Amino acid sequence: MKVTEVELNKDYLITQQSKEIDYSDVFQIKAESLNKLPEPKDCMIAFFKSFPPLFIKMLLLRESIAKKLGLKTATKTTQEEREKIVNEFQGNIGDSIAIFEVIDKNKIELLTGQKDKHLDFKLSFISYEKQNCPTIELATTVLIHNFLGKMYFFFVRPIHQFYMKRIMKRMVKTLENKSW
Repeated sequence: MKVTEVELNKDYLITQQSKEIDYSDVFQIKAESLNKLPEPKDCMIAFFKSFPPLFIKMLLLRESIAKKLGLKTATKTTQEEREKIVNEFQGNIGDSIAIFEVIDKNKIELLTGQKDKHLDFKLSFISYEKQNCPTIELATTVLIHNFLGKMYFFFVRPIHQFYMKRIMKRMVKTLENKSW
């Protein structure tokens, strides 16, 4: 399974709803091992179920630091609360997992994101058939507001790029074994 970086599609919800963009990326994986095309909401659930242990620790550290800086953080803090949110996620507009609130959706895309004082981010979960092969994309856009946002994203960007590719591969395995 190979993850490739592709161009941001101008027809996607994430592009249409991100008028200003300081950073964007789109990672794609052809999920030949999947028997059927997953819905975008299932991709989001699989995304959150596929975090490597070190990544989870980094997210918890991020939450701790963000809280002290007055940035938005996840409201559910225990492992049990987080698992319950993920397991009960329906993918409706207004639903959220951690700070990833569903902003919009259509048949192939679930657009999530959050606006904060330092930066705004959006992450779309996209799934479609391409040449009879389930294809999954994760598209990210970021709009930086101030110096804190620049500093924050300076550190987050390489971690984001490194882990998105690994999480996507794990997502496909999670979707193969879908049991929720």
